[in-house]
Amino acid sequence: MATKYGSRPTGTDGSDFWHRESVAYRHKMSSINKARLKMDLMLQIVLCVLMTVRILPALVSFVGVGPVKQLRKWDLPAPRPWEYMWSISIIAAVLGLLSIPKNEGFLLKQYMIGTVVFGLLPIIYGIVDQIDDLYAYLNEKRWSAQFFGYPAVIVWFMFLTAAIQLHGFGLYFSMQLLKSWKINRTDKKLR
Repeated sequence: MATKYGSRPTGTDGSDFWHRESVAYRHKMSSINKARLKMDLMLQIVLCVLMTVRILPALVSFVGVGPVKQLRKWDLPAPRPWEYMWSISIIAAVLGLLSIPKNEGFLLKQYMIGTVVFGLLPIIYGIVDQIDDLYAYLNEKRWSAQFFGYPAVIVWFMFLTAAIQLHGFGLYFSMQLLKSWKINRTDKKLR
C-alpha cells in the first residue's frame, strides 16, 4: 500500500487494534437503553394523549362545562375508572424523559414507581374489569358498548395489551439504565 511519505513501518498494518482503547460496555449499554427508553416513553405519551382525547367528553362534563358540539358527535362509551387513573401515568413518563439527559437516577426511580402505581395497576384493574365482557364477546358475540363501530371490549383490550407492553419494556430499560448508572457512580467515588 502506498503512502504519501513512503512505506508503512512494519507492525502498523491495522491488525494491532485489540489493545487500543474502546468504549466501555456499560457506556454502550447506557446509550442503547437511553434511546430505547426514550422511544418507549414517547410512545407512552402518545398513548396517554389518545386516552386523554378519549376521556375528554367526560372530563369536560365533570368540570361543569357543557360538552362541546364536536365532542357530542363522538359516540363513545363512558370512561371506566381505570382510564382516569392510567391517564396520570403521563407524569411518570415525563419524569422518565427528564431523567435521561443527565443520568438522574432519582428521577428514573420516580418514573418506575409512577409507572407501577399509575400505569400497571390501573391496567391490571382494567383487565379484571373487562374480562367478563371479553368472555361474553368471544363466546356469544355480544357486547355492551361500541367504539367507532367496533366492540369496545376489543378496542380496550388492544389498548391494554399495548400499554402493558410499553410499561413492561420501559421498566426493563429503566432497570438496565440504573445498573449502568450505578456502576458509573461507584467508579467516580473510587477516583
